[in-house]
Amino acid sequence: MKKLAFLLILTVLAAGAVFSMDFSADYVDGYLDVKEDGSWYEVYIGDMLPPDAVVKLDNDSYAELSYGSEIIKLSRPGVYELGKLVNSKREVASSGSTSLFSGKFRTLLKEDSTKTQSTVGGVRAAEAETVTIDWMSSETADLIADGRAALDAGELDDAYDLFMEAYDFSADEYEESEALYFLGLSSAVQGDYSDALMNLDMVEIDEDSEFYTDFYLLKGQLLVESYAYAEAQGFLEGYDTAAGRLMPAKLQEVYFLMAIAANNNGDTAAARTALSKCVSLDANSETGKAAKGYRGNL
Repeated sequence: MKKLAFLLILTVLAAGAVFSMDFSADYVDGYLDVKEDGSWYEVYIGDMLPPDAVVKLDNDSYAELSYGSEIIKLSRPGVYELGKLVNSKREVASSGSTSLFSGKFRTLLKEDSTKTQSTVGGVRAAEAETVTIDWMSSETADLIADGRAALDAGELDDAYDLFMEAYDFSADEYEESEALYFLGLSSAVQGDYSDALMNLDMVEIDEDSEFYTDFYLLKGQLLVESYAYAEAQGFLEGYDTAAGRLMPAKLQEVYFLMAIAANNNGDTAAARTALSKCVSLDANSETGKAAKGYRGNL
């Protein structure tokens, strides 16, 4: 009994340690305000905010707030309670989904093609080699191929420049969308969620596109990691699951991501439904096991 009480005390203290930390405004592009005594005051880079701060992000703005070694990225306009965002971040981590929502967007970087672990955020290197883009104009196709090779090699700035050049040479909206998707992926890999979402917001795509599922996973993950849960849920619910039948591992990730967004948006019923669909595809996969654990905590 004493041991249990001691463990409970440690748990409370650990939780308190997180919330006792002030937040530092490490980066602000546009306008971020903090609420104090019923009024809003602009936040500037370097400002310190209390653990229970309520902030408001303006339209076309982006902010990064840090506490300890953790970073909160806000990319969508709205009012946010920072303490709740910390809770949300910890909940996602405790679900066992950290490998899915790591923010590293490792896809398209070199991986062992024998691995079966799925990764959110786009096509793996092994898969990327099999994707053809013959329908594109030769110049655009060459630029995208070169950009993917640069991204694969970790030459991120060069990759971004090549994808931007591909966008400039695009002959139609299909080529533009392909270039915009890879621009978004390049920015996500570099941690620039603002630029990534700006590019992805301009993508026009249908379920026949080669990168349809990858686009939903990438943008959905960015929205979830930016705490735009309502938008993420609505966006992911628009995914045509028929497109994922030949890629069950990725379809699982879509369902799990949808569940994370729905649960944090207060829609527990939708979260449970998505998790059940996720588990039914493969209960023994990494994603399936994480989904079962997450469902057990709802």
